[in-house]
Amino acid sequence: MSTVNIRPLTPGLRAIPVRWRPQFPPIFPDGLPTPADIELARELYLLLDDESRRWYGRCRSFAGLG
Repeated sequence: MSTVNIRPLTPGLRAIPVRWRPQFPPIFPDGLPTPADIELARELYLLLDDESRRWYGRCRSFAGLG
């Protein structure tokens, strides 16, 4: 299992207009994820608030999640 990096937007990032926000940080900074890593990331994604989900929503790992 590798590191899974899913976090809510910080107040500093929320203050930046959406179009100028940086890309989200690497979700799997240790390299290629295992299927278990991807499943964990998807579960954590569902726990995020709506704005944070929109930020991460461009990631293919979360395709098909609301």
